[in-house]
Amino acid sequence: MQTLLLLTIYIFNAINFLYLSNASLIPNFMNAKVQENCTEKYGSPPAERVVTLDTGFIFFNLCGNISDFITTFNFTDSNGDVRGACFITAQSKQPLPLLVWLHPAMFPTSSISLTGLLQQADKANLTGTSDGPLGYHILMPYGRSTTHIYPAPADQGIGWDNWYRNYNRSDPALNVDVQAIDYSINKVLTTQSDDYQIDKSRVFLSGWSNGAAMAVIYALNTPGIAAAAVYSPPDPYRDYNDLCAQDPYPTDFTPILLLYNQCDVINICVTGVNFIEDLNNRYCDLTAEAVIIDSDLQRTSECDKSCTAEFGIGLLRHTRWPSSCNDDVLFDFFRKHPLVEYSFKNQHK
Repeated sequence: MQTLLLLTIYIFNAINFLYLSNASLIPNFMNAKVQENCTEKYGSPPAERVVTLDTGFIFFNLCGNISDFITTFNFTDSNGDVRGACFITAQSKQPLPLLVWLHPAMFPTSSISLTGLLQQADKANLTGTSDGPLGYHILMPYGRSTTHIYPAPADQGIGWDNWYRNYNRSDPALNVDVQAIDYSINKVLTTQSDDYQIDKSRVFLSGWSNGAAMAVIYALNTPGIAAAAVYSPPDPYRDYNDLCAQDPYPTDFTPILLLYNQCDVINICVTGVNFIEDLNNRYCDLTAEAVIIDSDLQRTSECDKSCTAEFGIGLLRHTRWPSSCNDDVLFDFFRKHPLVEYSFKNQHK
């Protein structure tokens, strides 16, 4: 079922590339341009809603058949868009860590089936203690169908707006993706029952590509997140071709780790490592790390600076999740960085 779904997504994305990126073939409302008028405080203006062929995936329960213990819930954001999330609970009578996972652009939440995270959810140790408990719960909010500052075909479709950097929860113009993630986390934290319990000192974020960039910038601007460890994110403050790039200015020093391929698409290994180095130079109290892996998924020390193309080997490696690195890279970082004192505030009003 998952293979069929993902094959369908690849086909739809190919059609997006061939047709939706060509403004002469479709109505203007389906090919909205990214605005170039930068905001003074928050970088790019909010991403524009668009209609693309993958928009329909948002309206299906894409987490169906992933797990026997799954809950879905919806709410309407301040833009009037219906947002949703999938919540997969591991079976345990003890409080378990919560892994919030953000899907990549153009791929729905079911793409988590390619990561190995589902298979490890009932047996991985994210606490770092010899007696466990083992396992973690998984929360997967849905993105929206909007414009993106990426090369075609990823210039529009479902994903996350990490270019409009308004994380001020007291501002009515708060980034609505931030609002949706806030709501989802608070929803599962405040509705615990005998069916599941969450270790509030271990609310972790992860994600893939565009979802990884959103996870990083969300973690750096949200109290109560223990750590973020993600795969192959663009720089969330100075993204590819971003006309409104900014120096990083996190409000919370949440530990972060970025995992890259030595050869990764559009040179994001290089820009991501530069982002980490810049954070460490600016903020001595912030834990920020980058891990680079080669074609055999073994750690290496340097990026391949020749991988600047939008297509090719870098893209192929970017679109496969290195599941063998889950435990010794991502989970190991989580184990080392629990939250000393739980302080996640109910941001959703």
